Amino acid sequence: MAGMISIGPTLPFLALLIAAVGAGAWWMRSRYVAERRRTMRVFHTLSEEIIAAQSPAEIAKKLGAVLPSITRATSARIYVYNRQNKSLESVPTDLDPEPSAAPVDSPPEGLAGAAVTCFRNRTILNVPDVRRSPFAKSGASSTDAPLSAVLVPMSTQNDVLGVLEAGNANRPGYFSPEEHAVIQHLANQAAAALRLQDQRAIREQLFRGEKLAATGQLIAGVAAELYAPLERILDLSAGLAAVSKDPECQRDLQQLVPESQRAAEIVARLLSFARQESSAARLIDVNALLGELVQFREPEWKLLSLRGQNRLPAVPAMMLGARGQLEQVFLTLLVYAEQAAIASPGKHIAVSATRLGRRLLIDIQYASESAQDPFPEGIDLSDNGAGLGVCRSLVRNHGGELRFRAKEGSANFEIELPLAQDLPAPLDSERHAAQKTGRPLTLLLIDADAVARRRLLTTLAALGHRVIPVAADEAVDLTHRMKFDGVFWSVRSGGPKWGDFQERLRSQIPAFVLVSDGYDAQFADSLAEGGGFLLGRPIQDADLAKVLEAVESRSTARVVR
Repeated sequence: MAGMISIGPTLPFLALLIAAVGAGAWWMRSRYVAERRRTMRVFHTLSEEIIAAQSPAEIAKKLGAVLPSITRATSARIYVYNRQNKSLESVPTDLDPEPSAAPVDSPPEGLAGAAVTCFRNRTILNVPDVRRSPFAKSGASSTDAPLSAVLVPMSTQNDVLGVLEAGNANRPGYFSPEEHAVIQHLANQAAAALRLQDQRAIREQLFRGEKLAATGQLIAGVAAELYAPLERILDLSAGLAAVSKDPECQRDLQQLVPESQRAAEIVARLLSFARQESSAARLIDVNALLGELVQFREPEWKLLSLRGQNRLPAVPAMMLGARGQLEQVFLTLLVYAEQAAIASPGKHIAVSATRLGRRLLIDIQYASESAQDPFPEGIDLSDNGAGLGVCRSLVRNHGGELRFRAKEGSANFEIELPLAQDLPAPLDSERHAAQKTGRPLTLLLIDADAVARRRLLTTLAALGHRVIPVAADEAVDLTHRMKFDGVFWSVRSGGPKWGDFQERLRSQIPAFVLVSDGYDAQFADSLAEGGGFLLGRPIQDADLAKVLEAVESRSTARVVR
């Protein structure tokens, strides 16, 4: 029996070992399942928070805080595409407060250049080792740069709005396919949130415009009611002052006359803003207009002990624009400067204008001890008492720019406007005033090309029409909230389809105008049968005038019915 092997004690040991292995496997599986559930909960919560975010900075903050807990990324950065300067702009956060811009046409070094590559190719870009990647180049040598990264395009409705960068500062290596899927989904959620934010901004702008219009009508009504009594007071006081024999009474009446006259001028100025013809485009002498406003405010400056200087040249500076709108801009800026100068020991205001080639640079300089930028980035100016946000929009609608500069003890507004010779060809004449249709139209403009959109918007606005540029996917929602006389839709290769839009809104919008690179008479006839019109680029003045006349006629006929 000596040669026999005893297995009695071995069986319990093996059973115990198998049980321990099974328990360990079950425990590991339980931990894995629990971790997966936790990750999914965090993932879904983050997705909902991104959609509900109110700004790009809030999206970037949430991604930077939560993404490391569900992937091996240690940081997150968002680049948003700016269509005006054609660059990817990084969104500042608390951890990365310095903003930066990466031009799409000339990518910089570092991960910003890799973001441009990702944006151009519209595909995921995996950078396992940032220090040796040809996409990041030598700019990745910074101490705070991640060692590895993955960049994914932020897409919504076949449009790329930017790039999401997820980086790992601990070690190089590839992100897993599962992490790619998670990051791509969050990037798309961020793109959808950005689109919603843009839509909300457009709606709020329209609502503010409607409230401003209602307020303007109310003020105009009150001003019209006040004008007649003030004129009567002025006439009576002047008459009594001439016949009164009481020296004290005569002195009081003589003081009442200029005050009554000033009150009447203020009411007349308010009424000038409300006149519909003030929105018509015509040639304006900007220097003369500014001179009138300075003269209008000089009595107030004397009462406030402000030293005013009129440095405007006597030479005319002609531009094509809406007199009422420009008058509103200049008067608003002058009043803003007055309020700042009153609180300053310097107490001075100076207005000057300089011609720079085919541009006019207007300078409103005023004393200010602690001037702050009235146009801060990311701040809503709708509730600004001075209406500076509206002023900037009006100046830009005229093809100009409004800037603010400050230095020790003073500040100034710079208004740069195009003179008549510098306007685009369709605007460089007085014949537009004659071509203007009978009443201002409210038009929707859809054009993916920023340059062409700006040119057409400027042309239509100069003719006195209200033009609202909007993306194609936002147009339907906008037409349900606002009444339009017509739609100008620019047809471009690879752009959005106009047919579905026209069919859905045929009953709401009286006229539909297609703008294409060429003119096809047969296609124009087929459009005319359905109530549409065709314009070929470059747009001719006569063709545009005929189409606008037809749009007005069609819109008026629908209102009458």
